[in-house]
Amino acid sequence: MTLSVTSGGNAAVYLKTDSAQILIDPFFQEVGGVGGRPVWFGGAETPPANLVLITHAHPDHLDTRKTLAYLKKSSAVLAGPEAAVRFFRQDIPAERLLSLEPREGKKPPDAVEKKLGELSLTAFRTYHASGHNSYLLEMPGVRVYHDADNELTQPLDIARLGQLDALFLCPWAGSGAGELLSRLKPGKWFLIHMNDSEISDHRAGYFLPGLISPVPSGVVALSPGEKMEI
Repeated sequence: MTLSVTSGGNAAVYLKTDSAQILIDPFFQEVGGVGGRPVWFGGAETPPANLVLITHAHPDHLDTRKTLAYLKKSSAVLAGPEAAVRFFRQDIPAERLLSLEPREGKKPPDAVEKKLGELSLTAFRTYHASGHNSYLLEMPGVRVYHDADNELTQPLDIARLGQLDALFLCPWAGSGAGELLSRLKPGKWFLIHMNDSEISDHRAGYFLPGLISPVPSGVVALSPGEKMEI
């Protein structure tokens, strides 16, 4: 099955298959230049989705005003940690809100699994701020992992993640991203949490050296609005 990936800047991505349309961290605020410009999602070009996933409630991942506006004009389910979901309980019907609350501080990270139609969704309570989720999405013929702002990849259960078609990962210094890549060997690795300057540096071959050794080939950094099919 074909997976279409579109970047919305920072950690925002739109995933589309024959059976699912998923937005992850689609609406966010620019915070001191971190993560890039929120220029694509949030306007008339925002694509339709049946699921909106929030990784955590930091403003460079969640703009509550824009997210609420989108939810009010769509029928999408919103899922995420309670720290994010709670902002929408007064305005969005309960049946469209899904709180995903694995236990904090476990190694390997604790997980909660949910079945949404043909999508199997696993939320892992990974290591950043309190209430931070990373997500494994399993759809017919497609397996995707979005690691969000996880700062510690070594405790991840590689066997549970399985053979990934796409991995969305920020190579934080000291996060163990290089080791993770050598163990996972994803079909495609997409860099996330990148601003315009960092994307340009990556394309010129300057960004990853010094963060990861050896630097794998074929690493993708999409600018906001860019799309790739895999």
